[in-house]
Amino acid sequence: FCVNVRELKTIVNALERGKPLVVVGTTSTRTLESLFWLGVKRIRGLSLGDNATNLVLEQFEWIPLSVGDGKYISAAESLKALIEGKEDDDMISGRTSLMITPNSYKFRVIDHLITNFHAPDSTLMLLVSAFLGKQTNIKEIYEGAQARGYRFLSYGDSCLFSKPGMRLPSEK
Repeated sequence: FCVNVRELKTIVNALERGKPLVVVGTTSTRTLESLFWLGVKRIRGLSLGDNATNLVLEQFEWIPLSVGDGKYISAAESLKALIEGKEDDDMISGRTSLMITPNSYKFRVIDHLITNFHAPDSTLMLLVSAFLGKQTNIKEIYEGAQARGYRFLSYGDSCLFSKPGMRLPSEK
């Protein structure tokens, strides 16, 4: 991943003002969630990877980071820790192997997800299932979309999913 500091500052500003974060795509979702955990690592004084410009988050590294004070670090606080001392035009880059799966991962940054309909056996589908939570039957959503003629995969139709309990500003 490679993210502009100016964009992260915009995201932090929105989070601090209580604005819901609508993210386009599973890659952007995974990047922002990974940046959250990298910020937690920085706050805890842990190594961030190969060097200061190549951040690394391993597949299940978020699990030990999510206990103790990791439970109480806000998304804004975590992202601020990553951009502290950086100029707007600087870039934050690295790699992530973050695996987001249902029944174990709690999303820390995003509130709404715009994405296309993914293949049923993909890790992308696991991320969407995790995002929607246990109470949502993803299979029913996909069957309904198929019955209505929605197209799937990269050149298909997109949809808007909201984290359980979150409403779009227009629905308040």
